[in-house]
Amino acid sequence: MFNYSMHQRWMRGLLIAVLLLTVLSGCSGSDDTSQQTTEDTQAANIEGTHLSADNIQKANDLIAQGMKDKNLPGVVVGVWTPDEGEYVTAQGIANLDTERSREPEDPFRIASITKTFTGTAILQLVDEGRLSKSDKLSIWYPDFPNADEITVDDLLRMRSGMVDPYASNDFLQDYYDNPGANITPEDMIEAATARADEFEPPDQKTKYNNLDFVLLGEIVGKVSGNDLGVQISQGIFEPLGMENSLYATNDQLPGELRGYALNSETEEFEDKTVLNPAVPGAAGAIVSDISDMRTYSRALCTGDLLQPETQAARLEAEQMDGEPDFIQYGEGILQLGKFCGHNGTIFGFSSEMFYLLEEDAVILVNVNRLDVDDQSKSTDLFLAIAKTFFPEYVDW
Repeated sequence: MFNYSMHQRWMRGLLIAVLLLTVLSGCSGSDDTSQQTTEDTQAANIEGTHLSADNIQKANDLIAQGMKDKNLPGVVVGVWTPDEGEYVTAQGIANLDTERSREPEDPFRIASITKTFTGTAILQLVDEGRLSKSDKLSIWYPDFPNADEITVDDLLRMRSGMVDPYASNDFLQDYYDNPGANITPEDMIEAATARADEFEPPDQKTKYNNLDFVLLGEIVGKVSGNDLGVQISQGIFEPLGMENSLYATNDQLPGELRGYALNSETEEFEDKTVLNPAVPGAAGAIVSDISDMRTYSRALCTGDLLQPETQAARLEAEQMDGEPDFIQYGEGILQLGKFCGHNGTIFGFSSEMFYLLEEDAVILVNVNRLDVDDQSKSTDLFLAIAKTFFPEYVDW
């Protein structure tokens, strides 16, 4: 959810990915398998160009090394290609108290990947003629700073110029210490309003902003007459058969998976599974699993849920401010070079969901650890795994 420093997160991930790949290239021929604790569903054709036996072994090694280096409780990775099959692995622990192992079917908090759902819900209303991307925020929030200038499209593209109150260290610490806090969208809108003097003109820079999507979620409710969760269920979950996904409205996570944060003072893991999902709301409340995310990622990036012209406009991305040119943002969608999708972080969980059009391939990563600093624990794994299986398509 709180991607307040995407540049640091991605660039650190790029560096670690390169280092991991360099190290592993010198030891991929090792016969030592004592650290292999995975249960894999490997490719049907393991001699394929991408999901080859050699690449699968490299991926296993990458994950094992990443878990060791980053002190990760558990990891799930899935890679699917229509021509070569699938690689799915669950490693490590789901629950440190019971020592129950991670399983591919475990539901988890997808955090900011939720933004792609909120964006889709908005664009479906556009397709229905109930909303225009050129509509001004002042229609719904006339007293909000710059509301007469900020459009729906500015919000979708993270070009509103407003302050993101979710991004402050004080907010992160308060939510970490009080995960059940009753913080509403109105509270965060008021927090941003109080900092109006820090706003920049809209449609000038693409800067990551959680409040943009919280506002979009409120707009969905005002236009459709439905709560955002209902609208997402009717417009996305049900048409795609996503039976293991939900827009969370209570603080519990279904299943046995637990999410952890490492206390830097005690060096002990703290259980952060239970939290109020209404705090991130439209920017990070959804719970899902890798099976549903696989289905959704393809529909998101190929446009199964939108009219063709709407989807085409959605994918017209712009470089994010201060980032390398291959990190771009469209309308509620992240473009990482040729990979389309989104990532997400919320206390206890860190995730990546990306689709590669050229190979009709999906890569998903989830780690059940995210600390108070909100620094991704999954980005480096995604970057390294993408480079392992699809080196000809990566820009890092």
